[in-house]
Amino acid sequence: MFEDIAQDSRSSATVLTGLAARRLAEMAETSDAGDPGSFWDELLDACRELIDAKREMASIVNLVGRVLSSAERMVLSGLSPEVARRAVFMQCNEAWEFADADLESLGKKGAPLVPADGTIATLGASESVRAILVQAAASGTEFRVVVAESRPGREGVEFAGSLPAWDIPVTVVADAALPDLLDRCGLVLVGSGSVSETDFVNKVGTYPLALVAKEKDVPVYVAALSDKLLPSALRGGTGRLMDERELMEERPAGVAVENRYFERTPLSLVRGVVTEDGILAPEEIPARLASQPVAPALLQLLFPRRAPRDEDPSREGIGTDARSPGDPRER
Repeated sequence: MFEDIAQDSRSSATVLTGLAARRLAEMAETSDAGDPGSFWDELLDACRELIDAKREMASIVNLVGRVLSSAERMVLSGLSPEVARRAVFMQCNEAWEFADADLESLGKKGAPLVPADGTIATLGASESVRAILVQAAASGTEFRVVVAESRPGREGVEFAGSLPAWDIPVTVVADAALPDLLDRCGLVLVGSGSVSETDFVNKVGTYPLALVAKEKDVPVYVAALSDKLLPSALRGGTGRLMDERELMEERPAGVAVENRYFERTPLSLVRGVVTEDGILAPEEIPARLASQPVAPALLQLLFPRRAPRDEDPSREGIGTDARSPGDPRER
């Protein structure tokens, strides 16, 4: 169901989350489950597949958490499968229905950061970064953008190509060249797939860019919708290796290739995180994360129980999957 999302290395987290929400909504609408427990099983399987596809994207993890929480309430209440299906559909519909409005709000919050007659440095492709640039241009601020090409997928090139539609002048440079060009920049603005207590995840190249920006006293801001906030304990790693042929088509004997797309960058290197609710200082992130409830069913998916080694996992009552002792199928 989510194979294309798993393989997509060019689209932003916002775009992929919207697509995932539509797929889950379609799954709920077309389910022919005859009882609440059967529907819950179908939903768990779909959510597990989605988590496996893009665990590193916080907005995907948070979407799954909201969907499971909403459906679980309906199932545990003994309501019909149709009610549970409707709950999933509405939760998913909300994810894409308000996405554009949230991005517009984020853009307005971040637009004042853009320096008049200045140059902004960025890399990769981010809907949140684009929202800020578009709102700044719409307000009459004149500025320029320097975008790193973002190898190996070169999504930065595609992102740069979209900006002239809003009369935003843009220059594309090699990834390694961008840090040296910060002398001419007044702002570094990057997106993120996940923001946690002490760091954020973004395209490789973000960490060295932020280090040089700090050395040159150029402010760095992260643009991320609030659904990108996720405790580090729940976040996926950055070690997923992509197709090595993107770096070397024919690997000689004795040569190893590691093609990583993402890396963690400390929040200590940034001035703030721009969300649709406002700009959060790095020291505000832990409290914000602590206030967010986590659906028990999501925890079960992320950290499935294991059968004791000295017991038969086939025995009834031994949990080997993502279902909890309060399994809705048993109610």
